[in-house]
Amino acid sequence: MPIINQAQIAGILNVSRATVSKALKDADDISDGMKKRVRDLAEKFNYIPHYHASNLQSKRTRTIGIVVPDISYSFFAFAIDGIMDAAQRSGYQVILTVSREKADIERKNILTLLSMRVDGLLVAVSRETRNIQIFRKVRRSEIPLVFFDRSIEGLGFSAVGIDDRDAARRLIDFVLRSGYRRIWHIAGSSGIDVGRNRRAGYEDALKKRGIRLRKDWITEGGFTRADGRRGFRELHRRGSLPDVIFAANDQIALGAYDAMRELGIRYPDRVGVVAFSHHEYAEIVSPSLTIIHVDPCLLGRKAMELLLRHMDHPGARSRRLRIPAEIQKGESIRIPGIRREKINRSS
Repeated sequence: MPIINQAQIAGILNVSRATVSKALKDADDISDGMKKRVRDLAEKFNYIPHYHASNLQSKRTRTIGIVVPDISYSFFAFAIDGIMDAAQRSGYQVILTVSREKADIERKNILTLLSMRVDGLLVAVSRETRNIQIFRKVRRSEIPLVFFDRSIEGLGFSAVGIDDRDAARRLIDFVLRSGYRRIWHIAGSSGIDVGRNRRAGYEDALKKRGIRLRKDWITEGGFTRADGRRGFRELHRRGSLPDVIFAANDQIALGAYDAMRELGIRYPDRVGVVAFSHHEYAEIVSPSLTIIHVDPCLLGRKAMELLLRHMDHPGARSRRLRIPAEIQKGESIRIPGIRREKINRSS
C-alpha cells in the first residue's frame, strides 16, 4: 500500500491540510472528534510522517551522517554503538555509511550525506584518503564535522582519539621492561595519522632504550587480518624470528596468529604478540591479546557529544580530544605479573 500524505487525508475529509497537521499533533484548537477522524484515516491508509518535512521549521533534519572504513572490524562497530547512544539521547537519528577503505567511496558517501542535509558528520577516514577536497567542500557547506579515531590534521575540524604515539611508546616500553628486545612491527598505513603515530611511538621506545632501529623489523600495509598475515610472512622471509610482534591493531595481530600457525611457529611460547585493541575483542581471541586498551564506545560517545556542541555553537573553535588508554595483559606474551597496568602519564 502506498504511503498516504497529509494533503491526501485532507482531501478525503474535505478539510484543510493545516487541520490535519494540527489533529496529528494533538493541538488544543482541534476537536476530539476531528482528531479521531484524522487518526483513524491515517491508520487505515498507512500514513507515516515525513521526517524531514516535520523538521523544516527548526531548519534541522535531526540526522547525523557517519562514515567509517569498515564495520566487520569490531572496533568501529562498538564505536558506532557509542555514537548511537549519545545521538538518540539527544533526539538524533544516525545514517551509517561504509567506505570499505576506499577514498572514492568515502567521497561519494560524504556527498550523499550532504545531499540528505544531515546536521553533522562523524568521519573515520579510509586508508586511501589523500585528497582533501571533499572536506573543504564540507567546510564551505558549513556542516559541522568531527573526525574520530582516524583524522586529517590542518583542516580546522575537531577530532577525538587517543595519543597514538604516546600509547605505542608506552606499550613497547612495557614489553622492553619485561625482558624482550627483538620487537618487529607490522604497521598500518602511513598514509593516515594512526599508522604514522603508532610507528613513531614504536621507534621512540626503541631509541629510548638504546636499541638500534632496524628497518627490516618493520613492514607496512593496511589494517586487516590479511595485512597481518602478509606482514608476518614478509618479515619472516627477511631473517630470524623476533621475540614479539607489535601489531598496529587487533586484526593485524589475528593475521599474524594465522601466519605463525601456517608456518608452524608456536605462539606465544616462541613469539609473543601485542597490539592496539579493546578488551571486548582482546579477551575472546586465543590466546588473549596483550594490548593498549581503547574504549571504542567511549570514543564514539565523546565524538558525538563534541559534534553536538559544534552544532549548537557554530562558531566554536575546533578541539582535539584525547580519551584514556591502558595496558591490559593477556596471554599473548609470557610475562608473569599483574593482569592490567594503567599507563603512568608521569613516567
